[in-house]
Amino acid sequence: MNLENLVNLENGDENNGLINESSLIRTMVHIESSQTKNLLKQQPNASSINIDFRDLNYSVRVSQKGKCKREILRAVSGYFRACSLNGIIGPSGAGKTSLLSIICGFKSSNIRGNISVNGIKVDADVLRKLTCYIPQEFDLLPLLTTQETLYYSTRLKVSRNIRTCQDIVTEVAEKLGLLECLGTMAANLSGGEKKRLSIGVEIVTNPQVLVLDEPTSGLDSAASCQVISLIKKMSQSGCTIICAIHQPSSRIMTMFDNVLVLADGRDLYCGPQTSIVTTFKQAGFTCPPFYNICEFVIEAATGQRTGDCQLLKKFNGEFYLSFLKSLKDSSDNKSIALPINDLGDKKEYDKKNFSLPWINELQVLLCRAATCVCRDNTMTKLRLVSHIAIGLLLGLVFRDFGQDASKTPSNIASLFFFLLFLFFANAMPAVQMFPVEAAVFTREHLNNWYSLCTYYISKIITDLPLQILCPTCFLIIAYCLTGQPLECDRFIKVWLMCFLISILAQSFGILAGAAFNTHVGCFLVPALNIPMFLFAGFFIKLSEISSYFYPLSAISFFRYAFEGIMQSVYGNDRPVLNCTTDFCILRKPKFILSYMDMPSTAFPIIIVILCSWILIIHTLIYMVLKWRIINVFK
Repeated sequence: MNLENLVNLENGDENNGLINESSLIRTMVHIESSQTKNLLKQQPNASSINIDFRDLNYSVRVSQKGKCKREILRAVSGYFRACSLNGIIGPSGAGKTSLLSIICGFKSSNIRGNISVNGIKVDADVLRKLTCYIPQEFDLLPLLTTQETLYYSTRLKVSRNIRTCQDIVTEVAEKLGLLECLGTMAANLSGGEKKRLSIGVEIVTNPQVLVLDEPTSGLDSAASCQVISLIKKMSQSGCTIICAIHQPSSRIMTMFDNVLVLADGRDLYCGPQTSIVTTFKQAGFTCPPFYNICEFVIEAATGQRTGDCQLLKKFNGEFYLSFLKSLKDSSDNKSIALPINDLGDKKEYDKKNFSLPWINELQVLLCRAATCVCRDNTMTKLRLVSHIAIGLLLGLVFRDFGQDASKTPSNIASLFFFLLFLFFANAMPAVQMFPVEAAVFTREHLNNWYSLCTYYISKIITDLPLQILCPTCFLIIAYCLTGQPLECDRFIKVWLMCFLISILAQSFGILAGAAFNTHVGCFLVPALNIPMFLFAGFFIKLSEISSYFYPLSAISFFRYAFEGIMQSVYGNDRPVLNCTTDFCILRKPKFILSYMDMPSTAFPIIIVILCSWILIIHTLIYMVLKWRIINVFK
């Protein structure tokens, strides 16, 4: 019996009142079963992935105490066929993104139900390794070209030589229609090109399961059709594609092989796209002629059209059982096996998580980061120019103050300003730039590109050259023009304090950018460091600080950096300063240090304290990045 006969039978039975519910279900199940068998026979390889899930329930806490919960998914059952384009449609808030996150293994708590792959029950760890997830908001490194983005993703994911990686880049770019924009920066790509590039960086390894959340969001109809046509061709080549989409056009809707309809966290339909209208009609939902099927389904799901949702749910349950039976009985399915030897051996599985040795990952990440650093006008060129310009400005304002005893207070102010400028010049750009990089890292790590440890090592090594170059250029200019003692050991000590405060400042900015967004980070950096400046010993002497403020002074890294510079300039038995006026009180360097209540800490101890601060902040950054990864799975 075909669909046309079924419609004729249904129309005649409506007139005579003879058809019953059970006969409709049996007829629809027969059609679904035959279509399922045909699809399974078309599978091109033995590693194709069929995913099915039964009675999935997912809830989230909506109160701080956790007593009140909101049900996001309620007993959702369905399946996604191998080598096909599977769509998820439904009104906003239906639970589409939550279901995708569960299928990808990103959510593992507050979930009940079973997920099976090729008939084998799996957990979230296995799902994370099998699937490749492309979110709705896909972050790309803006300073890389399209070709470089594809090339570095290939180098990180494919264990091949450079020539083979370049061939893969050319093949993927040709498949995606990106050949004309290979030399364009990612920041300058159009919306459709960015969407296609986001798909390209993940398909270089031919993933078995590709999951996309709203791939047509923000695109016009032509670009949307282009993107869906692309992933349709990918599904025909053996990839299982799952795609949540919001109100597709009629043309796009016809490209889907199978459709799952969600409404209010419940499944209303899961089956072939060609059977949607017929099945909904059997349940009392009539689609007007020449009407967009997706709009019709959403209107039915939101109660804008009359029909029997319970009967529709019953059809869906029968379709699911038919799919399982067809999957089990298929002769081709006997050769289908998960590409994992032992699902229960998590340690063995983790070893296969990353395709390259960590040293090769580090090499690729360093090359990619170096490319971005060289092109970054804010963090590299503008930052270096600002250090040179401010060094010249300070040198001209405080010209030769370091040699004149009558200008000692102003010279001390210039030394304090050295640290003040270096801190903000290195902290604030990091706050603004790192959130984008952190978002890219989170996505790439979750898609198994590289480990957190490898990324963090590459981040530290890449930042080091600029952290050396910028304070060095600044200090050479400012130190000489302000008339500080031209002695090698004193200059090295002052440079060491400037270098350490620069590293500490950028680390503080990265921490704020990793833990918060740009707006919050830009507020927190100065707000949290004002006490550090206040109790540094410049605005108020250490002996004049009230006893209950001692702890703040003791933890102020600015205090130790300032004292380290003061000891470097005025310590070590420096000769008496010249006086250009009739009388100068602050002529003897020892008296100057005593006047400032210094030294309170030995210079080697100061170095240890500042290094300890840097180590603490970097540990916090690592923990925040780890927390961001773990938080995705909640």
